[in-house]
Amino acid sequence: MDESLAAAQGHVSALSCFPPSVGRDVAVAVVKPLAAGLGNPNTHSLLRTDRQVKWTMEVLCYGLTLPLDRDTVKLCVDVYTDWLMALVFHRSSTPPPINRDPNLYVQKILRHLYFLFLPRSDQESPVYLTLCQQVLSAVRSLVRKSSMMSRETWETLLHFLLRINHAMLAPPTAAGVLSDLSMAVFLEVWLQSCSQCFPSRLLWQTCRQMLHSWKHQPAVVEQWSRGTAALTSRLLPLVFGSSFPPFKVSDEDAALVPAAMGDRHVSHTWFRFLHMFSNPVDLVRSASGASQDEVLKTGDDQLPGIFFRAMRGVNELVNAFLGVAVVNREQPEQLQLNTGITTRIHFRDRLPSLGVSVSQSPFRDHLPAHGLLRPRSGSAPPTPVNIHVTDPPPPRTSPPSQKREPKAPYKFSLTSSSRHYSSLLPPFPLSLCSSLQHLPHPLRCNLDSLLHLFGSWLFDAALITTDSNLSGRHSDVTLLSERWAAGRAEACGTLCRIFTCKKTAENILSVYLSRFYLVLLQSLQEACPLVVASILLNSTGLFCCDLKGINLLLPTFISVLESVLLDRDLIKFKGLVSLVDLRQASIFILLSLLPLPLQLRSVQSQVSLAGKLPASDVTGGNFLCLKHRLFSLLIGALQTETDTCNIQLLLSAMLNVVHDSAAVAAAGSLQQEMESQSKRTGRTRRNSGTTSFSGQSDAAAVLWVHMVHFLTRRLTSQWRNDSAVCLLALEVLGGLAKVEVQVEDMERRRVVSSVCTYIVFQCSRPPPLHSKDLHSIIVAAFFCLNIWLTRHPALLNQQECLSEVLEIVELGISGSKSRQKQEVKWKEEKELNPASLRVKEAAEATLNCVMQVSGACTNVDRSLNEDAVIGSYCLTDSNLKKFRYFVLESSVILGLLEPEPEQAQSPSLMVVIRGPSGCNSWSLQLHLLPRSGQALTQNILIPEKRSVTPEVSGTQCGVKHHLIPENIKRFPSVKADQSIPALHNTVTHEVQQQLDYLQAALKTQNQIETQPRGCGHSGIMTTCRPPLPVSNFQVTRLFLSHLGLLTPESVKDPGINGILAPLASLDSSLPGFSEKLRCLDQLPSRTCESAFVLYMRAGQRTATEILRNVENYRNVQINFLDFLSSLGQPEEVGRQQQVGGANPSSSDFAAVLSDSGGAVFDGRRFVLKSTDALMDITFIVPSTQTCSDWLKSSEEASSSNQNHPDVRSDSTPKSTSCPAEGMKSCCCFSEVFDSKSKILIVWAECFEDIERFPLSDLLSETRTQTENSASNVHLLFIHPLKTGLYRICFHGNVSSKLGLVAPLVSGSVVSRRSLGFLVTEMVINCCHRRRLERDSAPPPHVRRKHMINDIILHYSSRRSEPAFYSGLFHR
Repeated sequence: MDESLAAAQGHVSALSCFPPSVGRDVAVAVVKPLAAGLGNPNTHSLLRTDRQVKWTMEVLCYGLTLPLDRDTVKLCVDVYTDWLMALVFHRSSTPPPINRDPNLYVQKILRHLYFLFLPRSDQESPVYLTLCQQVLSAVRSLVRKSSMMSRETWETLLHFLLRINHAMLAPPTAAGVLSDLSMAVFLEVWLQSCSQCFPSRLLWQTCRQMLHSWKHQPAVVEQWSRGTAALTSRLLPLVFGSSFPPFKVSDEDAALVPAAMGDRHVSHTWFRFLHMFSNPVDLVRSASGASQDEVLKTGDDQLPGIFFRAMRGVNELVNAFLGVAVVNREQPEQLQLNTGITTRIHFRDRLPSLGVSVSQSPFRDHLPAHGLLRPRSGSAPPTPVNIHVTDPPPPRTSPPSQKREPKAPYKFSLTSSSRHYSSLLPPFPLSLCSSLQHLPHPLRCNLDSLLHLFGSWLFDAALITTDSNLSGRHSDVTLLSERWAAGRAEACGTLCRIFTCKKTAENILSVYLSRFYLVLLQSLQEACPLVVASILLNSTGLFCCDLKGINLLLPTFISVLESVLLDRDLIKFKGLVSLVDLRQASIFILLSLLPLPLQLRSVQSQVSLAGKLPASDVTGGNFLCLKHRLFSLLIGALQTETDTCNIQLLLSAMLNVVHDSAAVAAAGSLQQEMESQSKRTGRTRRNSGTTSFSGQSDAAAVLWVHMVHFLTRRLTSQWRNDSAVCLLALEVLGGLAKVEVQVEDMERRRVVSSVCTYIVFQCSRPPPLHSKDLHSIIVAAFFCLNIWLTRHPALLNQQECLSEVLEIVELGISGSKSRQKQEVKWKEEKELNPASLRVKEAAEATLNCVMQVSGACTNVDRSLNEDAVIGSYCLTDSNLKKFRYFVLESSVILGLLEPEPEQAQSPSLMVVIRGPSGCNSWSLQLHLLPRSGQALTQNILIPEKRSVTPEVSGTQCGVKHHLIPENIKRFPSVKADQSIPALHNTVTHEVQQQLDYLQAALKTQNQIETQPRGCGHSGIMTTCRPPLPVSNFQVTRLFLSHLGLLTPESVKDPGINGILAPLASLDSSLPGFSEKLRCLDQLPSRTCESAFVLYMRAGQRTATEILRNVENYRNVQINFLDFLSSLGQPEEVGRQQQVGGANPSSSDFAAVLSDSGGAVFDGRRFVLKSTDALMDITFIVPSTQTCSDWLKSSEEASSSNQNHPDVRSDSTPKSTSCPAEGMKSCCCFSEVFDSKSKILIVWAECFEDIERFPLSDLLSETRTQTENSASNVHLLFIHPLKTGLYRICFHGNVSSKLGLVAPLVSGSVVSRRSLGFLVTEMVINCCHRRRLERDSAPPPHVRRKHMINDIILHYSSRRSEPAFYSGLFHR
């Protein structure tokens, strides 16, 4: 560098030896004739020989050093810039010697033009700036257009640019206005030289030394960032291939790298140019030793901004190598602090170290953004973080806080020379965005390679406050930390993103891990707001990527999360980051931490940090001590959070935490029972374990109660106006109903009452507020209520609970309650005006649940049809003739079968009841007393015959009966006796006839009674005995009459066309009746859904490879088989599982599995079933053979759908019980797989393979791919971690109005104990959300109701009343 500068300053013109006036006059006299001929094609140059040209150039060189008060300098510049074009084309005005050897003379011209850029007194004048711009523009045109430049000319040109930039940028010179243009021209020329004439090693070294001295200039770091970005954009396809995501730069920056540059030159230029800037931390070291006066004098107050921009450039390069790009969230204009300048900031200068991926995947384009609608609601004040806290105080609405200008950590002074570079300075407030939505590209480089390139810069920048060289010179470390906070935030955020992008099977050097953990500990303990925010926003996946030793940071991260999530205002972060994004990133970190204490509870901490951790962050021997802090943090975060999306994320974690705690307690109780049966030698150990297990059980119950209290309070108060939050809360409440904990019934009663209150509030909204979304929420509330009633039927034994539920059902069906305040309105007088048809159907489903579970016998088989009753195998017309079919209220079909007379000891009847809620069968028998008193009943009803003696039987007692006293006539009458007139005075003619008839009857009776007296003992009275039991019964008439179904009003034809009597009969002799009943029985009474489970090994890319994995257990992990066993019980295809009883087709999982990896559950013979009173979930593990069978049976399935249009494709139809229809079961499951919406559960060994999941291939394998098929697929990926936990990644088509689906969200981590339960709940909730969004998906009881109406319409017998009664009395 010194030799280059000395060579430039050694050339001196001969005119400098003369007095200034002489030189000026000579220069003017020479340059004016030359300038006059420029631009005129008809003018020939005055100079013809080499000596003339050289002498003239000496004069022009001297003219460039003259003052600018005249046009001499301008004319000299015009002449030289015109002669420079001799390397492009020949002009007549150009001297012939220059045209003959342009390279030689251009080199001399460049050496002379250097004197124009030397510092002078008038260098700030517009004329001077114009001349310099003219020279730089001429040089740029020369490089772009010339093809004759020799190597010497290239080196001279590069030396020229280095010298002029050094003259303008080297300290102590302040950056001028031309610095940006000169650096831009230098960058372009240098890259052109790398393409056409690669610079020598000496020239590279000179350039690096000079740039090192220019670091304090903003233009240098800006142009260096542009150059490295443009070169990286060209390098990535060469290194990673064309499938790697391109690093997008502006067209202007992309043009900096010539298209003709070879691949080898691109890589060499990139590496050399990257290290041309050296370590950005040198900026901090150079500024730390300077005093405040020196800083102001040299302009080093811009160094923090330059340091920030340099780290931003490094961050962009790291993002490019990871396949990640920055998303622009900038505002149109950003106000710079401490200045009155409003400048537009480029998006690359707006976002520090945070971005989202732009890598491609088969399902990336249709995925919704994580950010949902964020309506703000009133927030509750924070409460002490304690799991045993009492109810929080009533909510209050905090007034909107006034916007305050955040205090800048350092002050910038933007002078006229630096205002142009205000975009380089870290803008406040910063708009940070998180990288939660996407994943880095699978083809990214190894982290060790990336750290070899940028690790030293990033680690030094992140630890500048701990640098011994800096701390020794700077007394105030806090001030130093705040001054360079923006650059440190970039470095820390970039490091966090690098380590978060670790691949599944990748190993990172221990030296990098230890330095990274030290950076996190140091940065989080210093609590610099900008640095903490950057770490949190880039560490969302840090604890779920299997980093060795990462759990060491668990206490520190919990402390930081507590400071963020439990603080409602976050004053120290205001103006720096988006508070919503900061909380969201903290919540995602919390989701990954929640299962760790219970998973690692017995792991002891073996690492000592030698005072690096504060006392509050040191674990108490094991990780179980952190469980209470994490659970309290979750509850406290829910109490302070007000953002809709963040609340949903926290709610999704509640079910995971509660179920995991309950599962641990249940496992402890089971272990306790096993230990209690062991030998007495372990008595002491068993006693200690009993206390631990008891404590875990109590903790799970307390946690359950606390979560339920919190949800029910918020559901009926703060959240009731937020549909997305309420929907998720209802799903969580439904999941909590399935968690088995020992709590009082009052706690469960509280949930039912809260849900009922919520339904009342939503139904009572004004009509203008009613919408589809509102009705969807009401339907979801009824569904939640159904779950609680079916899971805990004992609640209906409480009269108050039953009355409240029935009132809600009445409200949903009719639109109002009968009891309203003081008024009571009879149901017959009410008008049916429900909120909507969907709400009415949901209320009917709740009523069906009440009728099914209230007082139901759980040990009675009630799902038999006529086949089982008669004992045949097929439902035929001959079997139906033995039954009588009636219709009740046009909604229930009764099938009645009377036994043969010789088989009936007492009135008995077989009843098959088909209604909207299902098919039930009952065997009825009439007894006057319970069966236990049958012998006593017979003795009482039929007494033994006894002999009666004549004396006893003939004894009569004469008694005379008087109606009035005999001595009544002795007393005289008074007027009061006449107040009541005599009977014969008041009777009418009709009454008199009746009296005469009565008197005649009495006279006849008296004659009969007096006959025995005249006959003596001739009449003997016998004892009355009941008649003998009859053997011929009219059981159907008795059954209908005893139940109150057979009345004169019920059989009377209403006389309205299309409306049947309340009790009507069906004609089973009509053709097709048995087929219709069979179709009705195939319609499920529960909501039937299905999901497909796939296993993807590491590195697999095709659908065939994935489907082949489950054919043998050696191809899958043992944990995958355990996961399958937790999803449901094996069930043989073609067998119908029964409600309320044992499943005869269920088999032992291990016996059914055999040596397969799950392919046995592919739907051909077995499936996995998870069944309860409301849902029937079928899990299918497809294989290659299954797909071929589906393809063969697709035509049969389509024809079956045409014959039975009532069987919907969104539910799994039940196969008939005929064994000959085994192959048809494949058609049924083909219909399931061909449905529009699918749920795929994918077990991914390698997390990076998720982005390359062959979804389109799987859809094409089954011929189900349509235009929008990929958008209707829900993908739930499960990735096993080394800790025994499982990382979740969910991709689904969820509407932003309905929000997230619980309980599994992308980024959450679950334990093995809760995985099966949570996946099942996720499938249920996804299917339920899909039904809420569709209007064409009626619930099962509605489909059955429509089918029953169709049967009644076609097969009802229009009999008269006499014919109906006659049919009852005859078989």
